[in-house]
Amino acid sequence: MKKFFVILLAAALLAGCGDRAGTEAEPSDCFVIDYNDFFGYEGGELYVDVGRRLHFADLSTGADVFICPRPNCPHTDESCSALGMDNHPVIVGGSIYWFGNQSYYEGNLPRGSLNVYKAAIDGTGRAKCGEVDGITVPEGASAAFKNGVLYFGGVNEHPEGKPEGMREMYLCGYDYAKKDLIAKVLLCEGYTAGVTFCGEIGGELYYILNYQEEDADWWDGDSLEAREHNGAELRRVSLTEYGKIDLETLVISEWELPEKIVSAHEKRAADPSAPVLPIYAQIKEGAAIYSDGADTLIVSPDGREIFIKDFNGNDTAVVNGYIFGDIASGENTVRRLSDGKEVRANIPQEGVAAGYVAGYSDGKYMIRYIDLERQQTVYFAVSEEELFGE
Repeated sequence: MKKFFVILLAAALLAGCGDRAGTEAEPSDCFVIDYNDFFGYEGGELYVDVGRRLHFADLSTGADVFICPRPNCPHTDESCSALGMDNHPVIVGGSIYWFGNQSYYEGNLPRGSLNVYKAAIDGTGRAKCGEVDGITVPEGASAAFKNGVLYFGGVNEHPEGKPEGMREMYLCGYDYAKKDLIAKVLLCEGYTAGVTFCGEIGGELYYILNYQEEDADWWDGDSLEAREHNGAELRRVSLTEYGKIDLETLVISEWELPEKIVSAHEKRAADPSAPVLPIYAQIKEGAAIYSDGADTLIVSPDGREIFIKDFNGNDTAVVNGYIFGDIASGENTVRRLSDGKEVRANIPQEGVAAGYVAGYSDGKYMIRYIDLERQQTVYFAVSEEELFGE
């Protein structure tokens, strides 16, 4: 009986998505997709589990279903439609789209291309619907979505005439209605390049580019001398650039960081032995949150700056006016977005570690975490009263 109920629940949720999709305009908000924040749709999110199967989770109820319509499917082999859609899945116009990287040779030269696939809302009826030659995109790489366009960092892993290991990194925008790129701008030529999207302000999408301009001279081994040498080499060859793209004109320009966080970062970076991360940022609920893993600067929508020393604002959830780091069972410390002050938050559920606040609805916060023993993503709700003891 329980299994039958779960199947009915899955069918109802997926049918509901199908009924609504295509009758309403695509959401106009821009949101970032990465290992913390998943593709949002109709009050829920798409996510890929540890078994590389695609799910839809309702963030108001916590209901979680495989993207698979087959009754009694064990979801363990390729006959299950939840498998095979793990590279940047999105829902546009009532259909699921995702990418697939393809490698091939042109004569003796290696090449790569990005295939675009489409399926029904339940994962069936799959077909290739587009192809972009010359670039690929790693699974799980940062991306941003707005108005039916996915913005991502496209990589040419084998640029012709370049040294082994050098890559070209492009800022790309794929329009699912046009089935083609609307943007492909070369950002750099370098090694181990990556783009992190931060969010949108005033019609401009902000991003951070990290790459190594040279092939570093790495030393093998774990000796103190090798670690010091490799750390110095990493600093020497690594570059971080900050940019933004106008989503209407697709023109790219530089992004100037606030002086307060830059000054704090430069003081720390002056110590050659200190491990220093670049300054990262995320734009959520209208605020920009800058952090280098040690200090944090919050810039409110009206431009007011709040500097918080010894607080790591990277990789945090920003939900309903609060900044949440990793959430665990018991007492946690969170920050108010409005003033940066500490607030105590209690998670009553046992066994929660490295939880992420995925959403807020009807007075309840939805927490997502991975149960390591079961190797399963778990969603559960905590009321505002429970969380903050009000």
